[in-house]
Amino acid sequence: MSRFTNAGVQSVSSARNSSLTEKYRRNGKLQSCEPCRKSKLRCDHVVPACGRCVKRQRSDQCFYHPNPLTQVRKNAGFLGPNSYSNILSEGLCILEPVSQDLDATISTQQQRIHISNERIAQGCKVLSFFRRRPMIHRFIARWYEVCEGTQGIVIEAIMKEWLQKLWLHHGATLTSQEPAKVRKLSELIWRNTLTPLVFNGKTTALEWARLATGPGLRWETLGLIAANIGLCAIETSESDQLFVEGQVTRLCLINLMKQISDDCLGFCRYCEVLDDLFIWLLCEDSGLVGAVKGDRDYSTYRATGEAHSAVIAMGLHQGIKADDKVPFFLAEMRKRAFICAYFQEISVASFLGRPPRLSYRYCTVDPPLDLTERQLIQTGPELEATLASLDKNGYNTTGNLQHAGWTRSYANCAMRREDVIDLALGHYTRDEVLARAKIIQEKHDAHWSTLPPFLAKPAMDSFDFTDVAAAKPLQALQIIVLRNGKRSNELLLQRVLIRKTGATPERLIATALDIFKDILQITHRHDIATIFKTSFSFILSSHGLRSAAIVAIELLKQEMLPQYPERPLLPRSQTIQDLAIFASRLGSVQPTDGCYSVCEQGKRVITKILDRILSPGPPVALQRAGSGGSACNHAQDQLLQPPQQGMQGMLPMMDMDGAPMNTLGSMNGMVMGLPDMGYSMGMNVGFGAEAPMSLGQDSDFMRWLDAMEWERMDHWGKL
Repeated sequence: MSRFTNAGVQSVSSARNSSLTEKYRRNGKLQSCEPCRKSKLRCDHVVPACGRCVKRQRSDQCFYHPNPLTQVRKNAGFLGPNSYSNILSEGLCILEPVSQDLDATISTQQQRIHISNERIAQGCKVLSFFRRRPMIHRFIARWYEVCEGTQGIVIEAIMKEWLQKLWLHHGATLTSQEPAKVRKLSELIWRNTLTPLVFNGKTTALEWARLATGPGLRWETLGLIAANIGLCAIETSESDQLFVEGQVTRLCLINLMKQISDDCLGFCRYCEVLDDLFIWLLCEDSGLVGAVKGDRDYSTYRATGEAHSAVIAMGLHQGIKADDKVPFFLAEMRKRAFICAYFQEISVASFLGRPPRLSYRYCTVDPPLDLTERQLIQTGPELEATLASLDKNGYNTTGNLQHAGWTRSYANCAMRREDVIDLALGHYTRDEVLARAKIIQEKHDAHWSTLPPFLAKPAMDSFDFTDVAAAKPLQALQIIVLRNGKRSNELLLQRVLIRKTGATPERLIATALDIFKDILQITHRHDIATIFKTSFSFILSSHGLRSAAIVAIELLKQEMLPQYPERPLLPRSQTIQDLAIFASRLGSVQPTDGCYSVCEQGKRVITKILDRILSPGPPVALQRAGSGGSACNHAQDQLLQPPQQGMQGMLPMMDMDGAPMNTLGSMNGMVMGLPDMGYSMGMNVGFGAEAPMSLGQDSDFMRWLDAMEWERMDHWGKL
């Protein structure tokens, strides 16, 4: 009794000599002291010490922080062997008595991060979406169903754990959306995001997942949930029942998820976050931006750049291994994140014709092991048995085509693509180009010889993509990307050889035909177009359109020969039918798709070429007869004319030397025993479709599409 009495006397005495704090929050309420605020207890706001702290005999710890949510974050980042830190470390090693930590010696000024009420309010706005619990569950479930739990970076087990603990701890708050409770939740998430995750080599996957949800909920987690919903919406047809049940349109949901993902990324940037979750969010968001904006948009280039910058800053490019600090599952997830960033960068660099910003020459490329998501989260003897079952190259021995195995096999294609880009952009002599091209081809062949049969056979042998029973939609996409990974590298390589060494285009045309045939088969798979809407459009606009343009231009030049060959390189009737089918598929791409502008331009080019071939205009033979001379002389006269103004935009960006250049049309003359008809670079075929030899390079192909003289083409169609 005396203890309570004394405490009460002390409290009364304190109250007589004290007053209320003059610090107010933005909502008009008095600010609580730090011990009460952190313990979420009611404070009487008395200074210099509140009554609760006096009762608990913690008066010395009672203070009112001017900025309660301000925290200090260490400036993290990878420092390489040639960095200032390494130089100073070597210098300190000379001084044997010095044993202090280098980080403390050369520490930079740490900035205090203040979370303002405005940012807390921004967080509340993001949280308003998560009241739609049923819709979130439906889209997440659909995403992992169609992708078989493997397509994205976040595996299904981790996502399920996040959602389960999210609703368990915060479901009532998110559903009711009471302003006061939502604000407290926003404050909690900001504090968690400012706090680094703590784990070790023995942490399991589910334990690690729980660190970022429930009481430890972070903005990265919510951003990844939104990004995965957005990716699902992008791949889903607008007429799907998911949008009907969610009472939302496809475009509206995509834009909303992109906005939430961007907001969460902005929150993480403000908190100076650099961890695994942040890298995952960057990779998923860059894929979302690319699908919405297209690879030609600068926002996509910026997003992929930040993703691989974070990968390097975290040191993932220096090799990833499980140890006493990093559990096995997280090491494998880091490999997947690094490969994802590398794939995105090489793809964008190839498409835009720009130097790669992430090169395997400065990285340790260690693709993930061929494990299922269930195997990935195994521990102990079970995991050891699974690892022992893999072959010497890290592939499964059951013969199953899995996402991790596909990723592991495609890594070599990405590195060889980087070599081709280097050959195209670099300044090499003719002999150096030939030597390096041979090395690239040898490395490609050596890699394919090491693949297990279940990967090598569908990638190298003939494959019927129209057979629904042969491959499910996801497997069909993986196989065609793997097949065309090698072929696209060969196509781009042949284009470089033609431009820089004067090689003949036989192999280029043959490769383009092989790719085009596969794409035509894929276009008959309506199940793929329905389930993977955007991926289907990407296949059309990248692999399909490039090869189709080469085939179409070659067919047109074949039609313009002075004498139609008995054995034409391209069968006229079948090729026309195939191009017409492909053009109709391009026309089915929706304006909301990031590939729409590319597909629309490609459709117009192919359609105009087919119109030129099939329209009942003046026969080509009569045009030749009325030319007053031979077709050979006419073509040569065209070559002697100065280039047209429209041709300036068609010249390839990578023409850095004076190497001889052959063209697709030259192939006809050489193979058929006819003289070269002058089908050289930029030959005028009559309506502004002058096709540069650089059709094999994505960037040059896109510049050719942009430079098309549509008015001339439309005028010709009226003749």
